[in-house]
Amino acid sequence: MQKKITYKKFERERVDFYLASVYKNYSRSYFQKLIYKQKIFINGKFVLASHKLKRGDVISFEFEKEERLQIEPEKIKLNIIYEDYDIIIINKQPSVVVYPSYGHTSGTLLNALMAHSKGKYNPYLVHRLDKDTSGLIVFAKNEKSKISISKQLQKRTVKKIYLAAVKGTIAENKGRIEAPIGRSPKNRKLMSVNNLAKKMAISEFKVLERKDGYTLVEVRIITGRTHQIRSHMKYINHPVIGDQQYGGFETCIDGKEYNRQMLHAHRITFTHPRTLKTVEFNAELPSDMNEIFKNNFTGSKNT
Repeated sequence: MQKKITYKKFERERVDFYLASVYKNYSRSYFQKLIYKQKIFINGKFVLASHKLKRGDVISFEFEKEERLQIEPEKIKLNIIYEDYDIIIINKQPSVVVYPSYGHTSGTLLNALMAHSKGKYNPYLVHRLDKDTSGLIVFAKNEKSKISISKQLQKRTVKKIYLAAVKGTIAENKGRIEAPIGRSPKNRKLMSVNNLAKKMAISEFKVLERKDGYTLVEVRIITGRTHQIRSHMKYINHPVIGDQQYGGFETCIDGKEYNRQMLHAHRITFTHPRTLKTVEFNAELPSDMNEIFKNNFTGSKNT
């Protein structure tokens, strides 16, 4: 298929954004995969997803069926916060992997959802949580919902609030961290704020309570970078308690030992893909964080 760009309004538009806006049944990530596979040409040449279009450009490509992992259904208990025809929202427990990968081919949330769906739908992952981070995670139950929520995430209109216990005493009552995050030059498995990082990340925090040696905070992520809160809190010298990968070596709070980062995805707000109404969901804290936040957890009904 060929498409010639003739309209001035599309000049300087990224090719992946442009294609996703024209072919609304396909997501931006779908076109990024085509570009990665060198299936898209601009004026007969391979380009990156970040390539900026200009008037007269000719885009050549072929649609291909999206590949999906072969995920085996497993009967695993799920803490379902909400479910309807379009979405399902889970309160993920710590130590649970979200999706199958090398070393974790079973026992994941997607394995559990495949069993829960009983073949009626295939769950789409629209955002992620680390293995040891607990809390809310949203799955789409159809392509339309996946595209809707993915675009909201790209436009930063999804509001995500986390709760965390961090090392030390934060002096400010609230703050905003604007610092780019990229792969750590010292360890490619980790992210960090460094001179080579190009993707700006923005986090806002509010202090809930200061305790002896640690601080309880509420964090809103404006962007959605990998390990954003964990690397940002390390950057300001207040790493998440128990997060040994990012400097939170202290695993003991009030005499109790904790074996994972004290980070919980507490609240999410977005536009429902079908009703177009604003919806908000809250997740109860897991037992290990509930004791720490017992006087600061302000749960509310899901709407």
